[in-house]
Amino acid sequence: MFGPGMLVALLLLLVVSVAARLDALFFLAVALLVAAGLSRIWERYCLSRIEYRRWFSRHEAEFGDTVEVRIEIVNRKPLPLSWLEVEDEMSEALRPAHGWVHASYRPHRAVLASLIALRPYERVRRLYQFPCEIRGEHTFGPVSLRSGDLFGFATREEQRDLSESLVVYPRVLPVVTPDLPARHPLGDLRVRSWLFEDVTRIAGARDYRPGDGLRRIHWPATVRTQRLQSKVLESTTSHVIALLLNLVTDDDQGWGVRFDPEVVEMSIVATASLAAWALDRGYQVGLSTNGTHRMSWRNVGVPPARDPNQLHRLLLALGKLQPFALGRFDEMVRREARDLPFGSTIVAVTSGVGANLAAALMSLRARGHSITVVLTGRDAGVPRIPGVRLLTIRPPESWRTSDALVLQPAVLAGSRDPQPIVAEASR
Repeated sequence: MFGPGMLVALLLLLVVSVAARLDALFFLAVALLVAAGLSRIWERYCLSRIEYRRWFSRHEAEFGDTVEVRIEIVNRKPLPLSWLEVEDEMSEALRPAHGWVHASYRPHRAVLASLIALRPYERVRRLYQFPCEIRGEHTFGPVSLRSGDLFGFATREEQRDLSESLVVYPRVLPVVTPDLPARHPLGDLRVRSWLFEDVTRIAGARDYRPGDGLRRIHWPATVRTQRLQSKVLESTTSHVIALLLNLVTDDDQGWGVRFDPEVVEMSIVATASLAAWALDRGYQVGLSTNGTHRMSWRNVGVPPARDPNQLHRLLLALGKLQPFALGRFDEMVRREARDLPFGSTIVAVTSGVGANLAAALMSLRARGHSITVVLTGRDAGVPRIPGVRLLTIRPPESWRTSDALVLQPAVLAGSRDPQPIVAEASR
């Protein structure tokens, strides 16, 4: 309001009031000049030395938890602020239990707004509770600060980056299903009897028998006992499980953002639940998906492992997944299977099985892998794939309310009966 032209006019008014000895006009001109000076001071310095901070009780949360976010605003100068408007942008899907939240001009974003007054060197804190009921990587920031003079003549606004994120893991449900197949000998879980032995695991030594090869001789035990000794090898069953997650409903579709939100979430919940189930039983579990993370153009993958931090790595990768697919799922299946150990169990979580994916799974079956397909889509029938176990979860919306992940035999296309489950070697 008080631009250069207005200031010149006020000075002329002051001169005229003095020359004409008009007291009322003089006091009016002085009051307006003082207001103009104060307005300029507030406009220039109102946002200087204003600090805005966020503290999260944690940056990663399980589904259903509540995360506390503490916001602190500090005025570190002697100039008070009669008003300060703060707008903290955040994900639209994650809203606090209380607070003034309104829509942002940007899609899928919301604004947490605050209007406060600050005395000199005053510190104001706000505590917000965020229920974690939507999986994903929820970002906070930027922050917009807006203030001005007491009269509202001048305002100043600035934006600060202050970007942070909160990752909500997918929901993990107990799994109700027949045991996944684990038929092959090379792995780490011991069984009571087995036809094959794992040459990488030595259980002890025994006396040499005719027919034992040189590689079978246990040289340290031979030196120690002064008699020829042979290695006793542990028998094992394969327990590497590769979880392959498809975020696209059409097997022939590659890149794309078209998706069914409920089917995608059910697929992610199923993958997370199967990962927790398998790790709890001692399997090595890995993950590959044609999905991607925010600001990334690479498919997400977690190498197979079973150490105590593996579940955290898997849930973090699944929690940050975006509903966008990079490349065809059948091509990803063929590519990722090249690095899997012989005899690994492959669990493909997908909304449906098209011709391309069926061909890819059959080729992996022919190479010695055990294959299980978990179907999460809305289609009731699936084609028969020789040697591949087909399980299904329905309806997709059940991930919100179910107490368990119930996997049932899939109904084959053109049949009213579910696919028979062939008993595999159990653990």
